[in-house]
Amino acid sequence: MAQRGLRALGVARTVAGTEQWILVGLTAMLDPPRPDSAETIERCHRMGITIKMVTGDQQVIAKEVAWRLGMGRVILDASVLSDQTISDEEASDRFYRADGFAEVTPEHKFRIVDALQKRGILVGMTGDGVNDAPALKKANVGIAVHGCTDAARSAADIVLLAPGLSTIIEGILASRAIFQRMRSYALYRITSTVHFLMFFFVVVLVYDWTLPARLLILICILNDAATLVIAVDNAQISPRPDKWRVGQLIFLSCVLGGLLTGLSFCHFYYFWKTKGYIPYPEVQGDTVDRRLESVMYLHISSAPHFLIFSTRLTGYFWQSVPSLTFIAVIIGTQVIALFMVIFGWLTPAIPAGQALAVFAVSFASCIVLDAIKVQVFKHWSRASNFFSFAPCGSRKKLLKDRQRKTIQQRRVWKNIQQVHSVVLKTKVLLALRDPGTDNSRPTYEVKY
Repeated sequence: MAQRGLRALGVARTVAGTEQWILVGLTAMLDPPRPDSAETIERCHRMGITIKMVTGDQQVIAKEVAWRLGMGRVILDASVLSDQTISDEEASDRFYRADGFAEVTPEHKFRIVDALQKRGILVGMTGDGVNDAPALKKANVGIAVHGCTDAARSAADIVLLAPGLSTIIEGILASRAIFQRMRSYALYRITSTVHFLMFFFVVVLVYDWTLPARLLILICILNDAATLVIAVDNAQISPRPDKWRVGQLIFLSCVLGGLLTGLSFCHFYYFWKTKGYIPYPEVQGDTVDRRLESVMYLHISSAPHFLIFSTRLTGYFWQSVPSLTFIAVIIGTQVIALFMVIFGWLTPAIPAGQALAVFAVSFASCIVLDAIKVQVFKHWSRASNFFSFAPCGSRKKLLKDRQRKTIQQRRVWKNIQQVHSVVLKTKVLLALRDPGTDNSRPTYEVKY
């Protein structure tokens, strides 16, 4: 019965006039998984999340349930969890490779979560009983399922109010969308800041020239409108777990900000030297030609705004269509800036052809910067490994140990797959020799 995932309860009666018990039979009881558990586990696997089953049932029952849910059948029992003869590192490796744990106690659950966290893994734990409370409290994300006890509810970070586990997937999708929007905002904001500071720092010191305060305030207002709509953008959800890469973010922001600064100087010198728009200091009053202010205002307003279509993704900007609200706000703010410099609202008017040319160059520069961004994301891992010599010897040692463990882990799993293949081929041959034998389900197991 246990091999079929059933719990057995013995039924007995006493012999009349004696205290002797006679076994009448066994009653089978089935505690099936939740209806959506298999689908939830499959979706988690596709999203790069590893699922491990932790149960107090017998090991043979746990293997049967794992098979029904499409999980691996490497299930460790309590003897492995309580083994004090192995080191913490070896125990952590066993816990990491295992697909589940059986016959566990609350102390075992706590130890499993703690061992995985020490490997640098973010651990989420689900539970509903008092015995799950310590592990729920220890986990990075403790999730109390529907119908849980008060102890589990108080120890958990999240409490599910509806039956089933599919709600967890919705939470993961929402969190990844939020992360993508936060990274998009950070990349756009740091890039714009680098661009502003580098350009105005040079022109103010060298030429004593700057934009009027009203135009600077207007740029800030339009930039804020652009960043606010990131919250309603169609975020491209990552298929794998992601994390903050601060070095990558700062490096890419500096590269994009530096290129935008170079483009701003190209506009500045081109319209100065070829069109005669002289950068007069503000102290000379309003009687001089200040059309250069209009040109630079339109460029500084439009170029970073168009770049936000690129910073919202790690791939090319056309791979994901933004929301209609996002497109309407970005294009709307730039149309306002374009009409301002053409009709002379709050700034001297310039010819429509020049304004449209600046507008077109800003859009074209966004396409070029988008290609550069994609290459930085593509080759960042290789570049970071190349520059990881960072005068710190412990850093180099950590990377070497990590690479060594990765290679060793790949070899182990390759050997396991080879053994798996041999076992399956053997079972096929046995089935062909003895067609009457029921080999529809695997009965082998792999132990560490």
